[in-house]
Amino acid sequence: MKKFQFKLERLLDLRHAKEREVQNELAQVLSLQNRERMKQEQYRRSITEQHQKFAGRIRQGRFSYGEAVMFERFIEFAHMVIRDQQDKIDRMEPEIQKVRERLVEASKQRKVVERLKDRRWQEFQYEYNREMGKENDDMNQKLHVKRLIEEARQE
Repeated sequence: MKKFQFKLERLLDLRHAKEREVQNELAQVLSLQNRERMKQEQYRRSITEQHQKFAGRIRQGRFSYGEAVMFERFIEFAHMVIRDQQDKIDRMEPEIQKVRERLVEASKQRKVVERLKDRRWQEFQYEYNREMGKENDDMNQKLHVKRLIEEARQE
């Protein structure tokens, strides 16, 4: 019996490729969004560090009006950058959602062809087992007939 061949294997390969392409696109967009989040986190840490340094200088009594103004300006700037980063992150969400939807659709399309392939494989296995059963039955029948013939000759 011939080996299993799925006639739509090329289509399945194309659907796998399409799904990987959309996964890569999603990874790129999420990477951009994560970079923006990392920038936010860096500014938040920087605010905390500067606040601790300034508080330490106040406790030691070694601060000036100029330093206080600079600290205040830095805090305002950092908060502005954090808000801008959040705006960028929020603006990316609709695009990310669209790519996720495309990924779900690509995955569904691939799974449809995979289920068809599985069904064809099961049909192939059924036919193969049926053929093997027939061959075994034929062989057993021939062996049985040979034994009967040999027994008849010996009598």
